[in-house]
Amino acid sequence: MQFLVLGLFFLFPCSSRAQTIILEAFGDSLTAGLLAHTNTTHHNELSDVSIILSDLTMFKLTKDRSYLLKHERPQSAWPQVLANLLSTKETQFEVRNYGLSGAQSNTLETQVIQAKAVSEAEPNIAFFFIGHNDLCHNTGSQEMLVSDYSTNFNKAISEWDRRHKGSKAYFMSIAEINRIYPLLDNHVWYEGDKGRYRCNENWERLFPYCISHYKKFQEKTLDSYLVPRIEAINHSLFAMAEEWKKKSTRNQYFHIEMDSRAEFKKNYFAVDCYHLSKDGQAFVTDQIIKQISWQY
Repeated sequence: MQFLVLGLFFLFPCSSRAQTIILEAFGDSLTAGLLAHTNTTHHNELSDVSIILSDLTMFKLTKDRSYLLKHERPQSAWPQVLANLLSTKETQFEVRNYGLSGAQSNTLETQVIQAKAVSEAEPNIAFFFIGHNDLCHNTGSQEMLVSDYSTNFNKAISEWDRRHKGSKAYFMSIAEINRIYPLLDNHVWYEGDKGRYRCNENWERLFPYCISHYKKFQEKTLDSYLVPRIEAINHSLFAMAEEWKKKSTRNQYFHIEMDSRAEFKKNYFAVDCYHLSKDGQAFVTDQIIKQISWQY
């Protein structure tokens, strides 16, 4: 950890006084910390889950994001956890989390445009973590998915590069969401006088974020469908990072690849059996630190 923080001093001009580094985060609900205050392995009250379901339904009907904001916990999301771990007496971090629940790659450029301006004098690092919703909603061919994703991502980075100078950007691989289903299959998140509920009911009825994924899991075709698409997107992220390293004269670019050998655990997931709990957010943070520690 000391080596990692020391690297930040090499990145930015040294000063005799403490400095503040801006940490920007762009992405979807995993970055926004949706439902991070819940955990599928903890005691869950149906009344609390009912409120969540009601607000998610109201958001779908009205598109009013205030219904989602009530259930986002950016203070527990990986950008803030990362900043807390990296902070020292000499170096503090100001987290600017622009993650939007439900965001797809076609919203990434808007996130960048709407972000607070960063001056060239302000030390800055940025993380981009998006694509999980593309996997569900872009049902075209794998080639079409990657083409659309890459086009959207590059548009956003072109805008970000133009607005920054002397900064570092990290393109984060998307998660292997196919691994969630076998891990939490038949897992009971509530059992009491009012019934017994498993993650299976969440995926099919209560929190049907992407029913097609669950159907493929039941048909035992999820891995054959999803794994190549995840790998293709992550390969495109690596390729884009390499491309931007060569063509940008303003900023530095890196790719963060999550360790495919890392173990997923049930307590990493929120009560909807899909998003990350506080424990899961800490897991993602650990993955990031392991990757960026050697890139300074």
